[in-house]
Amino acid sequence: MAVRSAEIIIIGGGAIGCAIAEALARRDAGRVLVIERNTLASGSTSQAAALLTVVRPQPLLIPLVQETLRVIHALSEAAGEELGLHAVGSLHVATTPTTQRALIDLVRLAQHFSLRAEWIDRAEASRRAPWLTAPDEARCAFMSDEAFIDPYLLTQALAQAARQRGAEFIENCAVTDIAREANAVTGVTTDHGFISAPLVIDAAGAWAALLATPLEVFLPMAPVRSHYWITAPAELFTPIQPIAILPDARAYTRPENGALLFGVRESAALSFDPRQLPAQMNGYVKRYDRNGWQSLLEGLPSLAHFVPALPDLPIAHYIAGLSTYTPDGLPLLGGLAGLKGFLAATGCSGAGMALCGGIGRIIAELATGQTPLCAIEPFRLERFGVVDPYSADFRARCAAARSHKTSG
Repeated sequence: MAVRSAEIIIIGGGAIGCAIAEALARRDAGRVLVIERNTLASGSTSQAAALLTVVRPQPLLIPLVQETLRVIHALSEAAGEELGLHAVGSLHVATTPTTQRALIDLVRLAQHFSLRAEWIDRAEASRRAPWLTAPDEARCAFMSDEAFIDPYLLTQALAQAARQRGAEFIENCAVTDIAREANAVTGVTTDHGFISAPLVIDAAGAWAALLATPLEVFLPMAPVRSHYWITAPAELFTPIQPIAILPDARAYTRPENGALLFGVRESAALSFDPRQLPAQMNGYVKRYDRNGWQSLLEGLPSLAHFVPALPDLPIAHYIAGLSTYTPDGLPLLGGLAGLKGFLAATGCSGAGMALCGGIGRIIAELATGQTPLCAIEPFRLERFGVVDPYSADFRARCAAARSHKTSG
C-alpha cells in the first residue's frame, strides 16, 4: 500500500462513505481517501431495500432525502445513464384512528414542504396496486415524489464521481484503530500500515462504535437486524406499481422484477453486540433465524389483511443484514468538543440509502467549515448523555426504535 497520508480519511465504503467522498471531492477538500475492508457496497448497502421515501414523520430528515434525490439526478445526468431509480411514488394505507391521524399529519407535512400528496379512495388505491385490499375504514394517500433505487449502482456512481475529482479508494484494507495524540486524531492504523490524516470520518456502519470507543467516543447506537422477503414473480405485480406503506401491519412493500418485496417489523427486533461481529459476515445474521420465519409468522397475519394473495405465494429470497439504530431513530452526525479531527456519520436507523446524499453534504460542510444543510443539534453524538453502547439494555432501546417504526 503506497498511500501513507491524506488530508481526510473516510472509514467505510458503503453508500454513506461514498456519498461523503463525493461531496468532499466536489468541494475540492484536499486529498480524500476512503478505506474499505472488503469491497465497495458489499455490506449493509448491498442488502438495502433502498426506499427513497421523502415524506417522513420526522420532518428534519426531509431535506436530507431531498438532497439525496438531487445528487442522484445530478449523477445520472453527468453519467448519461440511469442509476436504477424507480420513481413509482408511495401509497399509504391507514385503518386505525392512531395511524389515520399520523397519515393526516404526514400529508400536511408533505404540503408544507411543497411535496405532492393527495388523498385517494379505496378504488384508486386498488387500481394503483391491484394486489392490495384496503378495508372499508381505510384512508389512503398517494405521494408522487417517493422512489426506490438500486443501492449498488448508486454507491458505485458516487464512488466514480468522487474518483473523477481526485478522491482515492483502498479496498480490502481493514482499519484496526484510529490514532489519537492528546486531544487530536492523527490518522488510522490498518492491516497494511499506518496512514496519517488530520481528519478521520467514521462511517463504518455496524463497526463504527468499535473504532470510536478507544477514542473515548461512545456512539449511542446498536447494530439491529433489518430484513425483507421477495416473493416469486406473479402476474399481480408489475414494475410500475408503487411502494406501499402499511403502518397497521408494521410493513412496507415495493415491486421487484415482477415480484413483491416486503418487509415486516417484528415486535422485538434482534440487536447484536458489535464486539462479537465477525470481520466477514457471510450469513452471520441469518444464522439466528435462517429464513426469518419467526418474524414472518408473527407479521404475516396482519400483512395478509392487505395482501390476501401473500400466504399462497412462494418466497424466493430472504435478505437479512444489519442497520445501525439509535433510540430516537435519528442519525449520528458530527464530532465532539474536546476531540479535534474526528467526525461520525452513522446510526441511520434503516434510512441510510435515503439519507446518504444529505449526510454526505452535511459531513462535507462540517469538514470544510461551511454552514451545514440544516441544524445538526438533533443529530449530535452526545444527545443521550453518557451511554454504554454495548449494554443489553441500551441495545434493547435501539432495537425498539426499529420495532416501533411505521414509515418506509
